[in-house]
Amino acid sequence: MVLLSAAACCPRTSEYVDWLYASMPLPDSLQYPRSFWEANVDKTLEVRDRMGWDIPEREFRHFVLPLRVNNETLDDFRTVYADTLCARVRGLSLAEAALEINHWCHEQATYQPTDGRTSAPMATVRRGVGRCGEESVLAVAALRAAGIPARQVYTPRWAHTDDNHAWVEVWVDGKWHFMGACEPAATLDNAWFNGPVSRALLLHTKVYGDYSGPEDVIQRTPCYTEINVIRGYVPARRTVVTVLDGGRPVEGATVSFHIYNYAEFYPVASYRTGADGQAALDTGLGDLLVWARKGERFGFAKASGEIVTLSLDHRLGESFSADLDIVPPAENPLPSGATPEQNAANSRRLAEEDAIRAAHPHDNPDAEAFLAEHPEPGRLLLGLLSAKDRGDVTRDVLDDVLATDRGSADPFILSPRVGLEPLRPFRGAVAASKLGTRLDGPDAVARWVRDSIALVEGRNPQQLLTAPAAVWQARRADAIGRDIFYVALCRALGYPARQDEVTGKTQYRQGEAWVDVDLGGGAEERISPQGTLQLLTAPGGPVKTPEYYRHYTLSRPGPERTRLLEYEEGGPARDTYSLDTGYYLLTAGNRLSDGSALVHLTFFNIEEGRTVRLPLVLRDAAERLSVLGTMDPEAPFLPDGATQPRSLLDATGRGYFLLAVLGGKDEPTSHAVREMSAAAAELNAWGRPVVLLGQTRPEGLVNAIPGSDPDGRIRAMLASAGNPGDTLPLVALCDSFGRIVYLSKGYNTSLAADLRRALPLCK
Repeated sequence: MVLLSAAACCPRTSEYVDWLYASMPLPDSLQYPRSFWEANVDKTLEVRDRMGWDIPEREFRHFVLPLRVNNETLDDFRTVYADTLCARVRGLSLAEAALEINHWCHEQATYQPTDGRTSAPMATVRRGVGRCGEESVLAVAALRAAGIPARQVYTPRWAHTDDNHAWVEVWVDGKWHFMGACEPAATLDNAWFNGPVSRALLLHTKVYGDYSGPEDVIQRTPCYTEINVIRGYVPARRTVVTVLDGGRPVEGATVSFHIYNYAEFYPVASYRTGADGQAALDTGLGDLLVWARKGERFGFAKASGEIVTLSLDHRLGESFSADLDIVPPAENPLPSGATPEQNAANSRRLAEEDAIRAAHPHDNPDAEAFLAEHPEPGRLLLGLLSAKDRGDVTRDVLDDVLATDRGSADPFILSPRVGLEPLRPFRGAVAASKLGTRLDGPDAVARWVRDSIALVEGRNPQQLLTAPAAVWQARRADAIGRDIFYVALCRALGYPARQDEVTGKTQYRQGEAWVDVDLGGGAEERISPQGTLQLLTAPGGPVKTPEYYRHYTLSRPGPERTRLLEYEEGGPARDTYSLDTGYYLLTAGNRLSDGSALVHLTFFNIEEGRTVRLPLVLRDAAERLSVLGTMDPEAPFLPDGATQPRSLLDATGRGYFLLAVLGGKDEPTSHAVREMSAAAAELNAWGRPVVLLGQTRPEGLVNAIPGSDPDGRIRAMLASAGNPGDTLPLVALCDSFGRIVYLSKGYNTSLAADLRRALPLCK
């Protein structure tokens, strides 16, 4: 990344740069020089003068001027692309310009799931893909570069299904309108999520600086104002929580609001109660979990209406269990306002933009050149990095590791990646300092970090990550940046170290053991004592092979928060866990086809050297469908008569569909064909698409979409869900969120009866 610098800035630029610095998070002030901010402010003011949009000062300061959108690495996107974007929309209205810039963004990038690090806008353009958070960062950056107020809006977690989503709001003629980022539609307030967003419980955005607007404020920090925009989309309520102890209000209790998602109650907002014991939040019209705690005492309750009262009737360390039935808001899709003709024209344009994007090179010349010059060490080093890192890592970072190579293939020494921090050259500066000659082990490194790195707290409420190189240069950091710096410094000096992906603990390796490092408290480094948890799954339950995140999670409740243990998603199934001693929460949930969840909470303790055996309680409900697994709705198949593949989502649209992978004239397939033909009346009345892949086809299906699965990808997806095995036929009820709510594998003479029972539940 090249950070442009400016010549001597004008007084107007200085005023705005000073305003940015007044709310600037610590990592941004450490990692980017003032000249970087001056160059970008100069360009922003130049665009404002050139384009002449009628933008009020409040919207300009908070939604045009700032470079930061969320937690991405900052780059030179605005100074590089502003002229291009301004030229593209010259002469258009604000609404037309916003739609046109979103089309430009679609020419640059399309959706692809990636890891949790948010890439910089220019890196997303170079890679040509990004998850929704990266697409929306790119779109907001592009709109602001053209002088148009824009902000990224998140549902932190969906209420009716797993995961979350991010999109863009743009300020046009005095009102905020939404768009799907890099997913241009024919009109504003028109996106594929018009239906799902009507089921949201919270919609929020972080606004740079001390913002005073009409929206509900979730929290104010020294760096940003977090606002709640739920009332701009759906009917909402003010959920007021009163915390009691012995019938009296509790002052100073921490109250947190949680949405059930990925088999945990995810925290979305937190407050301290006043003298009246109350805290409140605007929410959608569904169920949340409200948790209150003060010291060692806590309580929780389901929030289904405007008034919630709970008592601190539990203590940390208390073993007990509880059941909760969670119901999300009902769906009432927002109207799109687009005509069929507009949608058809937009679809043609999207296809043209796909071709434009496909013609762009999407490689990383830095990584390719490094690998060509250093084949063996290059393969080793790049193999330690994620696909996203390989797509945007710079040559100076790779050269820095190679120049200070200690000949170790240990990933906890060799890898420059600690967490999700920006990657910058670091090890060469450490080597030049000769610091390693004075530090004879990771304990000595910890003492040096405590003594030499000044701790600055309160200037990073968003918990942005700081590159170790910036900490080294400034000798300042917050606690998160300091811990990452410690690990990076250990590795630079040849000591294996890590931040544990599951617990987040900072550790170094001693023999085969990992030693915990507490850089804040000054406590001696130690190996944590552990015990064992064994989960017992009842045979005949609603889920044959429970998955972490999909069906259950483990967390550690504490006096201030509950921390999730972040085991690998989609990792191997397991029923035994080695855990540090302490107090834990097992959350097990059965997500039903209507989005509801039947949840069981188990609070328990782990003692050193002992095994705790707990039943994994997945509650069942008669006549309601469970989520059995997941599939990729974007998976391609080849329709009959076509020469090019088509995605399932493109063929079926949003909502439920039946997907069948059929064999030849074998007996299981023959039964399935007969059974599906027998259920043709019900399938036709259901009215949803039926995708039929394979050699044989049932008869009488009005909404059939015949085709083939040439690379076997769809078969493999369905085979990985539910019971083991990929015996054909595979018949599944799926939806466009990728959920599988019914799955039949192989020989099944009850398929017609199963479908008749399941179809009415898939609305």
